[in-house]
Amino acid sequence: MIVRLIAALMIVLPAMLAAAPAFAQGDASEGLRIARRWCSSCHVIGQNMRGGDAAPPFIALANDPAKTETYLKNWIRNPHPPMPNFNLSRRDIDDLTAYIRSLDVGGRGRAVPHN
Repeated sequence: MIVRLIAALMIVLPAMLAAAPAFAQGDASEGLRIARRWCSSCHVIGQNMRGGDAAPPFIALANDPAKTETYLKNWIRNPHPPMPNFNLSRRDIDDLTAYIRSLDVGGRGRAVPHN
């Protein structure tokens, strides 16, 4: 019984660990959905999109070398006024950050057109 359990763990555990980084990187398309719902009243969230002008456009954030992935995640997790705290889940923050980073045209991320 113990041998079978160990054998099963040896098969399943590497697959789970291999999948973890992909999940941690976030889903940019889900991030766009989140941005449309929570962010577009204050930010312009993409190219050729309308939005508020009370906060920096996402494209500017994505292309600012000081706004690293870690910086963005920490800011979203612990915002400072006037940005409200939306209490997003860790997954939502990963997705939103992935979307913002997808707007990077400077090579730090992958620039992806979003409509």
